[in-house]
Amino acid sequence: MDVPQRLYEETLLCKTFGGITGVLTALFLAIYLYQALVGPIGTRPAPNDFFLAMFILFLAITVTFSRLSIAITGEAVTVGYGVLKRTYLFEDIADCYPDEASAIRYGGYGIRIGIYKGRKRLAYNIPRTPRVVLLLKRARYEEVVFSTSKPEEVIRVIRQQIGR
Repeated sequence: MDVPQRLYEETLLCKTFGGITGVLTALFLAIYLYQALVGPIGTRPAPNDFFLAMFILFLAITVTFSRLSIAITGEAVTVGYGVLKRTYLFEDIADCYPDEASAIRYGGYGIRIGIYKGRKRLAYNIPRTPRVVLLLKRARYEEVVFSTSKPEEVIRVIRQQIGR
């Protein structure tokens, strides 16, 4: 089975989000270990299972949402956080162009849904990074937006593949 050749690949780190959730992850692990090894904290401690569950939850959130990955092959564009990735075939992409909307328009960073100029958008974005819009021919969302550090290169590669 042939693996498609990568025409472009990028991984963006969301350091602020990863830092905040990383600290919370470490805090829940420390509390869990302290209570399990030393003894309860305070007069009404939460069960050890609670702190273990919170540690696992925040670890999963940190690992998943601290990296946005973009891969462009000869067949498709794949974008997403961790295992939450979606692939868009070039036959389903009508055009791509730089995003002019503010990230605030999507309600923040991460995976967001919004409407811009009457079109439903699915956005994968991180702070202070330019974004590219994929105009889709037929899909649940008319446009997909994602952050990239090299929007001109991403647009050039995608437009070459869709024949524009």
